[in-house]
Amino acid sequence: MGEVPKYYWDACIWIELITQADAERVERCRHVIELAKRGKAELWMSAFTLAEVYKKKCDVVAVGIQEAQDRAFEDYIEAEFVRKINVDVDVGNLARRLLRLHPGLGKPQDAVHVASCLLANLDELHTFDRSDLLRIDGVLPRRDKVRLKICMPPAPPEPQMFPEDD
Repeated sequence: MGEVPKYYWDACIWIELITQADAERVERCRHVIELAKRGKAELWMSAFTLAEVYKKKCDVVAVGIQEAQDRAFEDYIEAEFVRKINVDVDVGNLARRLLRLHPGLGKPQDAVHVASCLLANLDELHTFDRSDLLRIDGVLPRRDKVRLKICMPPAPPEPQMFPEDD
């Protein structure tokens, strides 16, 4: 079996999954969760996200996970199919350098997410944050020199009209 894609979720993705504010976005999130559960993708996150979901500006709206939703969030991130990246000195230093080199990046927390992906050679950083992250899709090289893809989570495939026989 070949390598599976390595997806990283920023805080906006987790907030959408838990708050379920937008049905189409939640469907994308659930699709990736199912891929990860079946071993068809790896799902990564920063330990920093544990605090960031408290209150975060996603797109242009300030949102966050409410206290009553903490357990649901923790259940997801404690699942064995979710891999965590700690914010260490390497991540912090790269995040600061990214902020200096790319003023459009804007927020330190976004730089932490990008730095985590670059250092871990992850394939895609998933976000719904159109104001900062999506604008730098394909701009930054990972540690292995491949440019990081920044995008929304993939939509689930359309149902087949004529399912294949097993």
